[in-house]
Amino acid sequence: MPISTWVPPPPPNPDTLVNPAPFKPFPLIQLRAGKIKKSLGNGKIESAIYKGPLTGPVEITELGIPTDEHAFHLHGGPDKALLHYCTSHYDEWKKELPASEHHFKPGAFGENLFNTEVSEMNLCIGDRLAIGDIVVEVSEPRGPCYKLNHRFEVKDMAKRTQTLLRTGWMYRIIKTGTITAGDMISLLERPHPEWTIARVMYYLFIETSNVEMMKQIVQLPQLGWDIKGKFQKRLDRGVVEDHNSRLFGGEDEKMDAWNEYRLVEKRRETSTVTAFIFESIEDIPEPPPVEPGSHVRLKLGGKLVRAYSVVSGTSKRFELGVALDPSSRGGSKYLHSQTKVGDILTVGRITASFPLAKTADRHIIIIAGGIGITAFLTAFTYLQETNQDFHLHYAVAEEIPFASQIAALGSKATIYNKSLGQRLNLPAILSKADLQTHIYTCGPPRLMEAVVATAKSYGIPESSVHIEAFTVATSGDPFTAELKQSGKTVEVRATESLLDALRAVGMEIDSSCEVGNCGTCRVDVCGGRVEHRGTGLLGEEMEEGAMLSCVSRGVGRVVLDL
Repeated sequence: MPISTWVPPPPPNPDTLVNPAPFKPFPLIQLRAGKIKKSLGNGKIESAIYKGPLTGPVEITELGIPTDEHAFHLHGGPDKALLHYCTSHYDEWKKELPASEHHFKPGAFGENLFNTEVSEMNLCIGDRLAIGDIVVEVSEPRGPCYKLNHRFEVKDMAKRTQTLLRTGWMYRIIKTGTITAGDMISLLERPHPEWTIARVMYYLFIETSNVEMMKQIVQLPQLGWDIKGKFQKRLDRGVVEDHNSRLFGGEDEKMDAWNEYRLVEKRRETSTVTAFIFESIEDIPEPPPVEPGSHVRLKLGGKLVRAYSVVSGTSKRFELGVALDPSSRGGSKYLHSQTKVGDILTVGRITASFPLAKTADRHIIIIAGGIGITAFLTAFTYLQETNQDFHLHYAVAEEIPFASQIAALGSKATIYNKSLGQRLNLPAILSKADLQTHIYTCGPPRLMEAVVATAKSYGIPESSVHIEAFTVATSGDPFTAELKQSGKTVEVRATESLLDALRAVGMEIDSSCEVGNCGTCRVDVCGGRVEHRGTGLLGEEMEEGAMLSCVSRGVGRVVLDL
């Protein structure tokens, strides 16, 4: 079972979860429905949790909204025709899980309808509600599953949801018809005021072996077959079912895109560069070493997600080097001034984004400037161990971060210290390159642009020049995006991002960092060629047809599953 540092608060007294006051009528805000997509787990897990708003009168049948799909065969059916969620919970989730704050907004739990006026605390099993012309009946609490962990990028989200009694609830349809936003929702009858949804959940998820309460629960005629069956099996067998597979999934289904790491060392390298060493909370047996050119994403409070080069280590324990940027939008400033040893941060998977070329076995020139050295520190170990012919040319203003690692390179490194009047001479360096030479560069934009231009002047093939940029440009050639589901065509201007263009035509696209780091604004691509930018997607996600709408661009024309 995955390890979690979360400590649940004391559970409520179940005797307080009874006899809620009847609620006053309130308006329906919105109806939502979704299609099955491989939208979770790096595009490997099917779900219809991403639902969009419906306009105009919506037909409601005995199975709910006809256009609403369910990836799991036990989701849906007469007892689970509609899912309702209390939007007041979103405010609580934001406070408790600020790193996933951008995900917590109405509709995110895959609900068909949402409101603040009703919740698991003031609705009871068997309550009948009128919504416009239709009548619904509260049938059972939602049984949360591991897909919520992926949806909110929280390893134990499903467990938190049921433990805190914030699952949402299901309706069966008593009277069919059409409803629309603005229709009033009112309470018609309440046959079991002693059995709120929250009280049923208490004995379903918290006090799971109370035989007397379970005997009462299974006698509720309106309780859905799924939940009633679970209680009846406990009574018949005297054993509580194993929740782990539902809450966390199997090995291929568990959420491992984000994990918890503890900051175990914070070491000043220079006046502006600090080294940060992180260690996994979860035990990782035989962790693989970090590959050359790897980066990792960190959630840094609120909506901040930033990617940094990994300078050494393994997936169990790794080191970063981060420069304090005077113009920082929060990332480096947060790490330098707000983190302390012992803090636990949410960390993404370590990913090789700037690997060494497989054919680079003869001569490698590495040109780095300032904090750009961090993109190569892991590579130096590999190059030395494999006896490759390489040379580092490193330009600094004055101080040298990670000086011991660079000194260990001996004659394979040349440092150009501006404070000592030493200058990097790119023509002199690149004139020694031949068609077998691979050139790697990372540093300020002016340095990288100069490397590219100088290499071109010497006839060095573009495929032999490798660049690792600190920032991601959002502009580029204009392109057309065809939206498969909605039938719309969107023209994306040269200075406009796809994300902005989609929002301009009314598409609801989640986003967070909007610089290509977090992956929140991912959209699925059905056809066409994509110029991928940013670090927010893994290689397999790009191969399986996804792009970052905030920074990546289509080439000519792309078809999106929107």
